[in-house]
Amino acid sequence: MRVWEVRSGGPEEVVIERLRSGEFRVVRASRQFAFDWEQYRSMEVFKLKMLIDERIVGLICLVDHPISAENAIEIECLEVSKGNIGRNKRYDGVAGLLIAFACRESFKRGHEGFVFLKPKTGLIRHYIEAYGFQHFPLKTWHRPEGIMVLDGRAARNLIKIFFEKN
Repeated sequence: MRVWEVRSGGPEEVVIERLRSGEFRVVRASRQFAFDWEQYRSMEVFKLKMLIDERIVGLICLVDHPISAENAIEIECLEVSKGNIGRNKRYDGVAGLLIAFACRESFKRGHEGFVFLKPKTGLIRHYIEAYGFQHFPLKTWHRPEGIMVLDGRAARNLIKIFFEKN
């Protein structure tokens, strides 16, 4: 797997692994992440780290919803490290790779690629344009922004872009 160094355009090897118990403190001490990841300690949290120096550049928390009414993977929380967001980011593709990972997990767990998240208002347009999410402004979901959904077709597309062509 790769992310792309923005300045040179060159690839950098990365790996996605489960965040180990002791690493929650490392994440907080790094001051590279705004969210309090300790609150997700009992959940499935994965890190995207650089192979060259083991630096964590992205985190994702997944929730498996196997019941038939939902039957999907939920992205409970997704965060890219401070040095990799905005115009001055060092690496490109961190968030996309983590979302594609959630899609791949959805297929592995029998959810046919369905992934959803509860968006922040400011990211709705970005999720639609960059990753192919569909927005459903359902007011019953404890979030006024509703939910965003990837279906199997969109999930396959992201997997192809971020894993197979990468």
